[in-house]
Amino acid sequence: MKQLNFRARVLCSTLVLLPFSRPAAAANSICGGCEAAIVGVAIGVGAGIGVGIYLIHRGHTSLTGCVQQTGDGLSLIAKDSNIYELVNAPSDVKARERLSLRGHKIKSHSGHAFRVDHVSRDYGPCSP
Repeated sequence: MKQLNFRARVLCSTLVLLPFSRPAAAANSICGGCEAAIVGVAIGVGAGIGVGIYLIHRGHTSLTGCVQQTGDGLSLIAKDSNIYELVNAPSDVKARERLSLRGHKIKSHSGHAFRVDHVSRDYGPCSP
């Protein structure tokens, strides 16, 4: 609520001060500073939406590669030749399949690890 009050004050002060900074010819219009205020509000709303989308999607990562069975569970050999231990892999992640997985890279004591949220695409069996 405090944020809304601050924004309302900034908008009102902009609407009050802008007509005084315009030439006298603009004083004949109904709302001399409304255009600038509307543009300012539109830019602010657009920036807020952009930041919101970024914050929602910043942590998601996709990995594509072949899944293999190891002694500890499943791992994925990615395109960049890194091997990721798969954590919380759903039941549709099977060994010897080429998959595109969506999730989060996490820290692991054994090296690279990837917490799987879901399977994005199944490319079929891995080529030898």
